[in-house]
Amino acid sequence: MNGEMLVADMGGTNARFALASYTDGKVSIREKRGYRAAEFPTLIDAAKAFLDAVGTKPRRACFAVAGPVIDDVVDFTNSPWTLPVSETKAALSLETLHVVNDFYALAAGALHLPEKGFEVVRAGAGDPSAPRVVLGPGTGFGQALVVPVDGAHRVVATEGGHVGVSPGTEEELAVFAELARAAPRVFVERAVSGPGIVNLYRALSALAGDAPAFDSPDDVTQAALAGSDARAVRTVELFCELLGRAAGDAVLGCGARGGVILGGGILPKIRDFFRRTRFVACFLDKARQREYVEDVPVRLIVDDAAALYGAGYVLAAAGAPALR
Repeated sequence: MNGEMLVADMGGTNARFALASYTDGKVSIREKRGYRAAEFPTLIDAAKAFLDAVGTKPRRACFAVAGPVIDDVVDFTNSPWTLPVSETKAALSLETLHVVNDFYALAAGALHLPEKGFEVVRAGAGDPSAPRVVLGPGTGFGQALVVPVDGAHRVVATEGGHVGVSPGTEEELAVFAELARAAPRVFVERAVSGPGIVNLYRALSALAGDAPAFDSPDDVTQAALAGSDARAVRTVELFCELLGRAAGDAVLGCGARGGVILGGGILPKIRDFFRRTRFVACFLDKARQREYVEDVPVRLIVDDAAALYGAGYVLAAAGAPALR
């Protein structure tokens, strides 16, 4: 496949576009640019702004979107945008438009990242014949599986962010009871995401009988990183602990003993703080099934273009049964 391709990674808050090329089995990207979704009424407007800025009109595109890809019109889980596939294809004069879940693209990109694209969180031999799970928090919580198939890999998008999450301590039980006041079903994304940080902070404030001092995930996170507010520190610690529980549960539920790959927009920004938390202890806290997860490696994606590369590889593999 020759010629440049348009690739995009569209989350609940930001959309990133780039031009991709595929040569000798490798994807390269250039002209990577980011846009805030709130600044554009539609996804098509954002894509046109990018194409006008770079002065080219690719004929093939792959958009990775934060939501389930089921019908011709894709609804974003945490954004007012929609993606009308046929309309977008026509508006951008595309011959080919592939639309995949954002963590599908992230998983496809992770398959091809060099080692410098990762940071080891926890070493382990794992089981190379077993699936790997790619998951993590951003505006929402994404999850995908990478399954070995006949010397290649099949990526399976999931909605793991909407799986229920189980408390492991008295504090977590109390926090979840507070979260349940707003909606009885407490699932991963309500606690382990950007909005989840605010939910946790408000719950801890309510339990202490105080009014919250912060109302945005950035404010809570910055106060935690600076160590200037004890409740903000505890909030982000709890966020990381619940991520550990969710990651361990994903290994159990998906048989993902091949490894856990952490992604999303939040963790790279809090890397040093994250490494000091009880993430690993909570990941391993599986009672009778601790041995099942004990040798599973955990890595963090630190290349912020991984999903864009993945979108390029999805286009390159179009029509193939699996990704190499």
